[in-house]
Amino acid sequence: MESFVNMFKQSTMQARESWQKLSLNQKVIAAGAALFLLSTLIFLLKQGGDSNFEVLYADLSQKDAAAIVEKLDEEKIQYQITDNGSTIMVPLEVKYTTRLKLASEDLPQGEVGFELFQESSFGETQTDKKVKYREALQGELARTIQRLDNVQAAKVNIAIPEQSLFTDNEEPTKASVVVNTISGAALGSKEVRSIINLVANSVEGLDTENVVIVDQYGTLLSDGVEMSGESNATELLQMQLDLKRAYETAKQSAIQTMLDKTLGKDNSVVRVNVELNFNSVQETSEKYSHDPDGPFVRSEQLIKESSTNTTETGGVPGTDTNIPQYQEVDTENGSSSYDKSDETSNYEINKTETLTQYALGEVKYDYLTASVFVDNEGARQANLGETDEERTKKIRNIVAAACGLRENRSDENVRLDENISVEFIDFYAEPEPEPVALGGADGLIPSSLLPYILAGFALLLVIIIILISRRKKKKVSDEIGLNGFDLTAEEEINIQDLVEKNLTPEERESQKIKDEIEKLIDENPEAAAQVVKAWLLEDQR
Repeated sequence: MESFVNMFKQSTMQARESWQKLSLNQKVIAAGAALFLLSTLIFLLKQGGDSNFEVLYADLSQKDAAAIVEKLDEEKIQYQITDNGSTIMVPLEVKYTTRLKLASEDLPQGEVGFELFQESSFGETQTDKKVKYREALQGELARTIQRLDNVQAAKVNIAIPEQSLFTDNEEPTKASVVVNTISGAALGSKEVRSIINLVANSVEGLDTENVVIVDQYGTLLSDGVEMSGESNATELLQMQLDLKRAYETAKQSAIQTMLDKTLGKDNSVVRVNVELNFNSVQETSEKYSHDPDGPFVRSEQLIKESSTNTTETGGVPGTDTNIPQYQEVDTENGSSSYDKSDETSNYEINKTETLTQYALGEVKYDYLTASVFVDNEGARQANLGETDEERTKKIRNIVAAACGLRENRSDENVRLDENISVEFIDFYAEPEPEPVALGGADGLIPSSLLPYILAGFALLLVIIIILISRRKKKKVSDEIGLNGFDLTAEEEINIQDLVEKNLTPEERESQKIKDEIEKLIDENPEAAAQVVKAWLLEDQR
């Protein structure tokens, strides 16, 4: 133990002696380094302590955050609150067990829904049930709206008026929705209509025009949103315009690429206009024809009738005819027959039935037009022909192939010279900017103000030089010091100042004269030569 104490004392003495041997600037540097290391160590320890905490729940409401904090205090679980109370952090080792405990307590609850009816209180009136039902319905709607992608939180308020005996005095049911979007994202008209329809169809007697939606910035989102079929028509029209622009852009890019390879870049400009057929048409056609191989029997009916009749002649009534021995053979008996046939044949007529359904967005090539501007210089260098007619024909063929235009189609009336316009012009070239004079009649700065501006710059330069010289003098005086203190780190010592410090007054005066003479020689050598010449003449006299 004594040896350890002696060693500690010896180390302390050595450290004290080493500290006393250090100069002032070395002591300052050592103290600063020690302070930096100490602050870094404290920061790392603090970060290491915070790194053991992880987020338990984030984006909590004040009500849920208060309930969770109260439960954590009861369980004596450490926690940290960040993000203005909306995020709660707990140690990593108890994160998931804490979530299970809070889940058993129905935390966080968020908006309360129909679980309000799981418990009933004794003596609850019909009015209390209506109020509870309205709160539960508001909570369920808020939960549903929060499931949208861009909605972080939502609050729904429903105003259900009291029923009246007279229908004329009844007030309509109204609802308001406040949404808090994620990162300030804006809700589109389609999402706003979805929320309005959701709320209106969930509340009995609520019309869509009585639903108001407001975001966290107080912007009325439901204002101007069309709920009828006009909105669908607007969206359909916008879709058709987008398809038209996309088709035109694709064709322009295809044509421009080919012309750039032919004429060179920036030597041509292409614009395409197209009309698309968005009509839904279904066409049915029937054609009848004769079978050249002979008639085709569809049905056949054959009817035949045949009959035979026999006639016998009897005697005169009386005993003569009824007594057998008196009967006589009569040879005048007769017979007749009947035959009839009827044949019907039905022949089928050949019929062709065609059902044609035209696709939406079909290109009307009759109305497809293209306009091409070509630089004259680029056309001459491309070797497309000697005359403008030859160049126009080749360029028109290139554009027609890229657009899909063809003449002499059976169902189209396309003429390349009318659908494709080619013009040769001189492209405008941006002139090179000329240097702008500071002064003069055409300059940016009037000549009358130029002297004052130059004088201002000169005065500013003099002020800067004076300030710099004063700062240098102050720096030199601080370096030399009254008592000869050591200089701080990285500061230079003026040797001339140290030499002048140990001179006598006569020597300082002589040194001053010498400096003035050297300065005069540097600034005006001719005047210095005249002074030296004058001194020599005086010595000769």
